[in-house]
Amino acid sequence: MNFPTPEAAESAFYTAFEARSLDAMMAVWSDDNVIACIHPLSAPLNGVAAVAAGWRSMFEAAGQFRIQVELAHEIREAGLVIRIVREYLIVGQETEPRPPILATNVYRRDADGWHMALHHASPLQIGGTPPARMPPVVLH
Repeated sequence: MNFPTPEAAESAFYTAFEARSLDAMMAVWSDDNVIACIHPLSAPLNGVAAVAAGWRSMFEAAGQFRIQVELAHEIREAGLVIRIVREYLIVGQETEPRPPILATNVYRRDADGWHMALHHASPLQIGGTPPARMPPVVLH
């Protein structure tokens, strides 16, 4: 599928995610093997087969949910767009979203338009104390 803009690819990504459609999900991703997906608290999935298997597993385990997405930051370069978003899941009959997931979505322009190259999602800590900073490591 051809996506004329990164925003169109991102919209299709979240539509496929909410619909739990593996075919629609994989149509958003670049079809070369230099892609990666990191689901919250999980190891990286590298390459088309691993990314598809990860989404298949997630969709099979998921119940009904809706997702709201809020853009937090964007970086645009020629042929590459990085979008940092907050994902808010509303599960089943719940009326309020769960605590947000922070996701980084990377889109590349190829011969067929814009496609996802990376999705990295992790829970966002709300409130509390941020982790302590570690001193820099001196390598030489």
